[in-house]
Amino acid sequence: GMEQGMQQGMQQGIERGLEQGLEKGLKKGRLEGKLEGKLEGKLEGKLEGKLEGKLEGETEKAAGILERLLVKRFGPLGERTQKRLALATLEQLDRWTDRILDASTIDAVFEEH
Repeated sequence: GMEQGMQQGMQQGIERGLEQGLEKGLKKGRLEGKLEGKLEGKLEGKLEGKLEGKLEGETEKAAGILERLLVKRFGPLGERTQKRLALATLEQLDRWTDRILDASTIDAVFEEH
């Protein structure tokens, strides 16, 4: 009778308490996970952005130097050459800059061997 009712009530109370506790714990865990993920994402994004920016800056600088050298050596650059410099990778720019001393024509600078 009464004892059984009390036991059932306690059991239900404990179960409900556990459920609520679990829910709270999960919510907190999810929130912490979200925040951590956000921070990590932000940091990664920042670093990636910095690196990309640095590379872009270096590439632009290299293109500027090569352009100056080409103009000095071969005269004003045509539109095709300017476009080529603007779209080049840092690697290409380095390669072309190395070739400028041996190249007898502007085309020789850009030739892919």
